[in-house]
Parts: sequence; structure tokens; C-alpha cells
Amino acid sequence: MNKPAGVNPHPTSAKNPTGKGGLWHRLTLAAIIGLLLVTSLTGCVSKAPHEQFIAALKMVDELDYQEYESKMSIRFQSDYPEDQKLYEIFNQVSFAVTTKLDKEDRRFLLDLDLLYKGENCGDLTLYADLEKITARSVFLGPKTFCLEWNDLQQMIHKYYGFQVQIPDYLSLLLETDEQTWEPVELAFYDFFTEYYQDKITTGDKQVKLSVIEQGQEKIVPCQELLIKMDQDDFALEEIYRMLQGIMGNPAVRSLVKDKITQFITIAKNNGDLATWPVTEEQLIVFRDDLDHRIDRLLARMATIIAQIEPDASPTPVIRMDGQVYLDRKGLWRRMVTTQTMEITGPTTGKGAQSTITIEQNLINPGQKPVFPELLPTATINIGQIPVDEWPIIAEDVTINFFAQTFINPLIRDIVQLITESE
Repeated sequence: MNKPAGVNPHPTSAKNPTGKGGLWHRLTLAAIIGLLLVTSLTGCVSKAPHEQFIAALKMVDELDYQEYESKMSIRFQSDYPEDQKLYEIFNQVSFAVTTKLDKEDRRFLLDLDLLYKGENCGDLTLYADLEKITARSVFLGPKTFCLEWNDLQQMIHKYYGFQVQIPDYLSLLLETDEQTWEPVELAFYDFFTEYYQDKITTGDKQVKLSVIEQGQEKIVPCQELLIKMDQDDFALEEIYRMLQGIMGNPAVRSLVKDKITQFITIAKNNGDLATWPVTEEQLIVFRDDLDHRIDRLLARMATIIAQIEPDASPTPVIRMDGQVYLDRKGLWRRMVTTQTMEITGPTTGKGAQSTITIEQNLINPGQKPVFPELLPTATINIGQIPVDEWPIIAEDVTINFFAQTFINPLIRDIVQLITESE
């Protein structure tokens, strides 16, 4: 018999008038379970704060292009009246540092500025690539000093009598095969993950941070991590534990021995070793005895620490607080640390305190850095200078150096303070 039109053969309820709720519930539950499985398998489970910190360090370190802008200042306080004027000068000193690294083209730049009362009172720019190293400073004069690696090896042979073909050895510093490096990297990250486990917590709020990307200022939301370290974290025993964890790791030792083996092979094949005062056999003995040498060094350090006894000398109290800001990609974009050291005289009861504040910013992540051009007309190539020109260059540098000291406001204020105290 036909069923009446409009009659639903499936039971319904007021809460589920369609009769399809069971199916939707099962689909929803299956989706949630699937999402949890995918999240677990892909490593998207929320990490602990110290794990987020180490992961952020690793992620930035793996960037082929890295550029940082940093600032550092030191502030002094003292109960001793005779120190106040000198501290007033130093408390107005700060440093601005820019570093650039291009792993692809093997280029590096360090640019340091010394600031006093906001005015640039000195600078130093160092640049290096596979062909040369350069240095420039206002104290050296208007020109950049350049030294090519090929010229350096000729100078070493000329003045010291042995041969070092420097470009052949640069690969030892810049290249390591993945199979050798991976366990070393894992050892470092595992150790520091454990080291920071009880030192890092999560901040209470998301922070909108002003950053530089593609050369433009941009506001990005960041997660704040808080670092807190006290006196115990800076104790000699803790420093020893850190060194022991790194130097005692088999992967680290294997890497060092592998580098020594490569060093010996290169020096033997290019003829350098035949000119050295050390033999291949002596280098091999040093490599093979490396484990015992490191063990003896660590044992000696442990003995010295154990023999240290508390005495009447003042003991500094050190603490450090920091903030790390991670963007949504997991990169750290800013790190700010403030380290304070207090010391009190055991007899006078008077104290002194120094506070070092460092702010480091990651800028233009993943963008190829721009390096300054080296103009031949503004460059002094040290390796190509004739011997008779050296006295002239030395005289020019000396005159420029003293001229800068006379007009430098920081040096002028220090000299004036010394003169007044005499």
C-alpha cells in the first residue's frame, strides 16, 4: 500500500526536525578527529614557550639572507661620589650595530656606530667575502682599507717563510655536508631547549610590533615570550654544565675531528703542509687525541670550580630579563634583554650597579641584503702598496686619528674630566 503523501517515514523530534542530525554529528566528530590527527602528525601541536624560542632561533638561522639592526646601552650607578661624573659620561654612550649575511654569495658586513649624546662619535665597518676583507673607520681616514686573500698569503710567505693558500681553506668554515652537520645542529638545539626549559614563559597578550619588511615599515602581530634568569643561572657550575654539554657531545667532537682531517688533506694536496713547521703526523696525533684533550680540559675546569671557596671579596649579583617577539610564521622579530649586575663592598657596604640593555631586530627576512659598493678611487689595497708608500700612509692615518680625537665630543669630555680631577 502506498504511503500517504507528506508523511515522513523516519522518526523526528522537536530538536531535530529533519531527522538528519545523527549523520551531521557523526560527520562533525569524524572531522574533529581527523583534524587532531593531522595536527599531531604535522607537528602543529602547540609548543612550550622554550620550544617556541629555540624553534624561532633555528628558523632564523636557516635563512639564506639575514639582516639585523641592534642597539646597546650601558648604565652605571654607584654609591661612591667620586665615580658620579665619569658615570654621567658613560651613561650617555650607546652603540648601534647593523649586520648583514648572504649565505648564497658568501658575503658578510658588520657596521658599528658609537653614539654619545645622540651624536656619532666613531664608527667601524668590516666587510668580507671569498675574495677580500675590508675595513673603514672615521679614525682611519676617508678611504677604505682592503686586503685580498691572495695578497695576504703572499705577505705571509714573504714575512714568515711558509705558505698558506687561504681561499682553499674557506670551505672549512663555510661548508659542512648535511649528514655531518645535522646531528651537531640537533645536539645544540636539544641542549638549549633543555637549558631554557624553566627560564621562558609566555606573555599575557599579543603585541603589535613595528618591523621592516622589503625596506618598508609594517605592523605585524607577535607573540611575546618572557625570559628570566637569576644568579644561579650565571654561576660557574651552570657555565661549566653548558660547556660540558656542548664539548662533551659526540657529534660536536666528530665534526671538529672531521674538519681537522679536511684541513690536513687540503694542506697536503696544495703543498702548504710541506712548508709548515708542523708535520702531518703531528696533526694526526693531535686529532686522534682530541677526545682526551677535551676530557682533561673539562676535568681541570671542574677541579678549579670545586676548589673555589667563598671569601671576603665582593660577589656580584646578576640577573637578566628579556622579551622575545615571534611573528605568525614563527620567526623572532625582536629580542630585548636587560642584564643587571650589582656588587656591594663587604667592608664599606657601598654598592655599584651596571645595567646592559640590548635590542636586536630582524629586518627584511628572506630578502637579499644590499652591500655597499667598493670604489677603487676610495680604496687602499694593502696587499698592492709599494714598500716606499707605507710611511706616507701611516703618517696620514696618524694625523687623521689625532685630529678626530681633538674634535670627538666623547674623548673631549673624558679628557676634561681627567684634567679637572688633577
